[in-house]
Amino acid sequence: MSDEQTFPTGPHKPELMAAIGELIAFIGDAPLDAALEARLNDHYGPTTDRFLEIQRLIRVGIDEGWSCYAEIDGPHYRRGRLGFDKSSIHEFTLESAMLKDVRGNYHRHPLGEINMIQPVDPTGQFCGSGIGWRVFAPDTSHFPTVTGGLVTFLFLLPKGQIEYRDRVATR
Repeated sequence: MSDEQTFPTGPHKPELMAAIGELIAFIGDAPLDAALEARLNDHYGPTTDRFLEIQRLIRVGIDEGWSCYAEIDGPHYRRGRLGFDKSSIHEFTLESAMLKDVRGNYHRHPLGEINMIQPVDPTGQFCGSGIGWRVFAPDTSHFPTVTGGLVTFLFLLPKGQIEYRDRVATR
């Protein structure tokens, strides 16, 4: 696991990176599919200490300036790269995000995407899902859409692959 010097850091970031390392070990070599989503929600779900700790650290990181630090399209659409995982078959790029009532940039997931959805506002949803995990299988695409208020995220991209594009260019 790497949170290379080129990324912002702070006092609590090593704790988050350690917690993400445990999460990645749990994911193992599982394919990114509905079965993984169910496993994550069962074993790393919103009522577990592990989920709550990652959520807490993402939000502490916002205050410390190393999570959700880059404004993408106004103050309600922010992301921040946390680091890379080279220890697993998936070689995840680790990202944080904070969105509020926004439809983000259309993109395709060549190898899939794992999202940890953390509503700040109780009615906050990401692509129709509330608090918990959402796994997008390989070769899916969407507008990342948040409704119902502010939501923070951790998302993992296998091998860092994501393709931003115009919707008309998709299959």
